[in-house]
Amino acid sequence: MGIHILFTLLFLGAIDGFARTSSAPYNLADLSVLAAEGSHQEFLDHALDIRPSLRGQEWKSLVTKMALKHANQALLQSPLPKLTFQKTESLYRWPVLRQDDVYRARRIEIGVRYLKHCLNFADPCWEDLQSFWKEDSSDPDMAVSLAEMIKEKKEAPYTLWTLLEGPLKTPFSEFYCQKDFVLEALWEKLSLDYLKLGENGNFLTKIEETIHADCLPCLVSQAKARVVSPKKSGDRELGFEILQSTGKADQELQDFFYTLYLLEQPSQGELMNLAWNNLIQLGKSSDRREKVMEQIKNLDPLPDTIMGSMDEIKRRVVLRHLKANFPEYIDFYSEQCVSYYGGTKKFLKGNPTMKCDGLMNSKLGAEILPPSKIEKFQAVKKI
Repeated sequence: MGIHILFTLLFLGAIDGFARTSSAPYNLADLSVLAAEGSHQEFLDHALDIRPSLRGQEWKSLVTKMALKHANQALLQSPLPKLTFQKTESLYRWPVLRQDDVYRARRIEIGVRYLKHCLNFADPCWEDLQSFWKEDSSDPDMAVSLAEMIKEKKEAPYTLWTLLEGPLKTPFSEFYCQKDFVLEALWEKLSLDYLKLGENGNFLTKIEETIHADCLPCLVSQAKARVVSPKKSGDRELGFEILQSTGKADQELQDFFYTLYLLEQPSQGELMNLAWNNLIQLGKSSDRREKVMEQIKNLDPLPDTIMGSMDEIKRRVVLRHLKANFPEYIDFYSEQCVSYYGGTKKFLKGNPTMKCDGLMNSKLGAEILPPSKIEKFQAVKKI
């Protein structure tokens, strides 16, 4: 019986010794064998067994080699599993891999591909996006890719501008700013900045702080387009201020903008004064008025908000000023109105003179329009 107990104790001791031996830390020779065999998973599980003081160049080279093998194998998977993404992120926290440009690029590729897939789930992987961004947000291409993923997701934890702010300050902004969604995000940012600027603010300084100079040509093109065809209220004024601040608003554009400003919804202030005085100068130059008319004729509908303004004093003062200095517009507007109601021309978008009816039937209309024009209008309206 004693011999049996002794045998049992010796057997259990052997097992315990074997267990302790098998869990012993791997040494560099062990890792070298694993690297030679291409066993990257086991290698990476034990790479940190090597004490920090012994992690020399050979160890660093082996780690980089095996980490890249892991990354390349990961990129063969479709879709990329969450565990693969997490493993890649975990490895990126190792200083030796964080400093390696190739692994850094692979990490970005894996992360972007994984997130592009999982953000389309019914329950998007917002936490993974946040951890990925917080780990390293320095790569501009990565930031733009992430922004494109969330551009239509209202529940995203980041705004587009949070992701795009950095990239648009780099020389690569020339390429990023050619993307419509990037320009739209930039436009919204500058719109808020312009509203907050105040009378003593410098808009050019704000623009230069926001984007790299290489993005400016795209912004200027966008501003010119918005001056002619604004997408929403305030676009035309913002576009003009961008062009004016950057020295891209020539005389022809200024004439066009200031005229439209008076025809739409002018409000008291510096801009109103500039537009008012500019119209006086237009009144002295038929060539400048002709150029403005050429542009206005391409607009549909014609700008006429002021003609239906509830502020009767403003309406009267501005329209009298227009009549005195830019009669060509008043004439063209009333002609288009009569043509529409008389059916003598086809207008594919409908009535181009939305406020005409009210103007023709008002005391102010009788004051600024020739009687023959009003009579013609009333005649076609009866038909």
